[in-house]
Amino acid sequence: MSEKPLYTIPIDQRPPHGPLTSKIFFPLIFNLAQLGINSAQFLCLPLLLIPIVGRGWFDSAIGWTKDGYGRLLIVITVLFGPTSLVLTTDTPPSITNLVERDAHGNLIKINLPARLVIMANHQAYLDWMYLWILSCYAGHSRGITILLKASLKNIPVIGWGMRFFKFIFMNRSWATDRDNLTLALTQLGHQAQSGEEDHSETSGLLAPKKRSPLWLLIFPEGTIVSDEERVKSVKYAEREGIPDFITMLHPRSTGLLFCLRTLLPQVPNLQLLDVTIGYPGVPYGKYPQDCRSLSVGDDQPPSDTGIASPEESRAFELWLRGIWTAKEKRMEGFYENQRFESGEGGAREVIHVKQT
Repeated sequence: MSEKPLYTIPIDQRPPHGPLTSKIFFPLIFNLAQLGINSAQFLCLPLLLIPIVGRGWFDSAIGWTKDGYGRLLIVITVLFGPTSLVLTTDTPPSITNLVERDAHGNLIKINLPARLVIMANHQAYLDWMYLWILSCYAGHSRGITILLKASLKNIPVIGWGMRFFKFIFMNRSWATDRDNLTLALTQLGHQAQSGEEDHSETSGLLAPKKRSPLWLLIFPEGTIVSDEERVKSVKYAEREGIPDFITMLHPRSTGLLFCLRTLLPQVPNLQLLDVTIGYPGVPYGKYPQDCRSLSVGDDQPPSDTGIASPEESRAFELWLRGIWTAKEKRMEGFYENQRFESGEGGAREVIHVKQT
């Protein structure tokens, strides 16, 4: 009798222990690979001593390690947690043009813009990993930047690597985070500008400079759903006189709005991508443990830039709340049907996670 796939078994009924080989080889391979990437980053530091071109070479090298880390995530997934990303859309980008395949049906790439702010609901601690893999398939993993809890930067090896990646660490206090966020976003914008395609110096023998990607990943909820965070979400809902969510937390709008207003003047072609993440096999109202499906949609935020007034901040908060309310309805349908419904006649794309 064949065993059921784990994702079809409710989380609280799954066996507590995995295969012994995974327990041994997963930490061994993953940690050694992370140590190797971090060592390569430290070895790149002398490049900063080279005048004029050193900084550019260093940034390129760090971008290479970002892509390498994304490829490592793919390898780890293939070896120890084989899965697929199921993509559906209800607004542009159309699912028809989203995934590019060859004549044999093999994935060539996922067609997503090079300049994105990605906002996603936060279901599990692995969410960032699958979005990083998505950036690899889109060819933009060198430009991924994630907003993270400040405590993570102190983790040996992993935290050091995050600092080299120039991830943005947040203390969840706007008074202390604003200056740090302003500096980090300004640097991101400058790096994106320096990577703009320049045709002015090109000739028939020289190709234009390749544009630097910028993928800024934000989880407006700030953390995953838990009993402790649910209490905070309920208090917010009561204060605002609105229903609380079941599958998600109420989002915080301040950081997302600030990111958009700071980056847009520097990166005019920046777009906002709304990603809804769901997990088949998770009982409704419980906390996800394993990711098996993705749904993406593209929403347009308010277009004004600059410092937000209290009225504008409130308008953005209400806009974001509307997005999250729509997400909640989408998640309810997901838990009922164990799949996201597409707005394009049920069209779906299944991406088997593997090296390309």
